[in-house]
Amino acid sequence: MRRNVGLIGVLSLFCIMSWLSRPAIAAGAVEMQVEHIIVQTIDEYNQSMEAGDHKGWMRYFTENVRRQGPLSSQQGKKEFAEYFEWEFKNFQGKYVVKKMLISGRSAALQFLWDAIHKPSGTLVQIEMVALYEMASSGRFDSVSFYFDTAKFGKLLAQGGVAPK
Repeated sequence: MRRNVGLIGVLSLFCIMSWLSRPAIAAGAVEMQVEHIIVQTIDEYNQSMEAGDHKGWMRYFTENVRRQGPLSSQQGKKEFAEYFEWEFKNFQGKYVVKKMLISGRSAALQFLWDAIHKPSGTLVQIEMVALYEMASSGRFDSVSFYFDTAKFGKLLAQGGVAPK
């Protein structure tokens, strides 16, 4: 009898531990999905930039996407697309990701934006951090960029200003 009670106790403890670990497994699964999508998104940016067409990259963002940066911000897919149309027209660049941190539906990227300013032929290499926030739809509804504006500001003064 005591042996059965001990076995029942161990099985009960195992069941409770399994039940408690489910949220951790689910959270890990969400983070793995976000990581997978962010890797696809960055690859698509680089491929779209190489092709000179921003439209492929737009599919990773919601209709009400918000972009924030130190020099401009956009709200909604129309303004977002206009900004990246301008960027793709004026630069040939790529994201070189150095570090990625995922927490829930949020992703933080540290990367080098390695680009050539098309009008002047100037090489631009800017260390950046980007924060991506994913909506429940599996698309990003917010992206915020952080970088030192000194280098970029000089280029914008020569070749026009980014859309606001």
